[in-house]
Amino acid sequence: MTFAKLLLKHLLGVMAVGLVVSALAVAFVAFSPHSTYAASASPAAKVKVSITTNKKGVFTFKPKSITIAVGTTVKWTNNTTVAHTVTSNDGKTFNSGIINPGGTFSFTFKKKGTFGYHCMIHPFMTATVNVS
Repeated sequence: MTFAKLLLKHLLGVMAVGLVVSALAVAFVAFSPHSTYAASASPAAKVKVSITTNKKGVFTFKPKSITIAVGTTVKWTNNTTVAHTVTSNDGKTFNSGIINPGGTFSFTFKKKGTFGYHCMIHPFMTATVNVS
């Protein structure tokens, strides 16, 4: 057998073993009870709210009211050219601090209730999250 054929034979054998080992590793991770993939087969829902301007050019949260399940994460994105906040009306449940243009803020709602919120910079901007 020539050197090239011998090298090719060993190379194909090594590639086959590597393929089998890779498949076993993927299967182990995917189906392991300790795997984050197996534990989170149905990830928590995520809802998006836009900080934007309406047709009249007035700053607003869109949508102004959402209804979600406990455990849902809401992500607000500032799509305007000025800073805003996302602050719960009680001032304690959540407070984004300043969200610059293009910035985001996320909060996961862990209990049922109705949560009104506003922008501290533009207090006329109000909206509601209903958690059921």
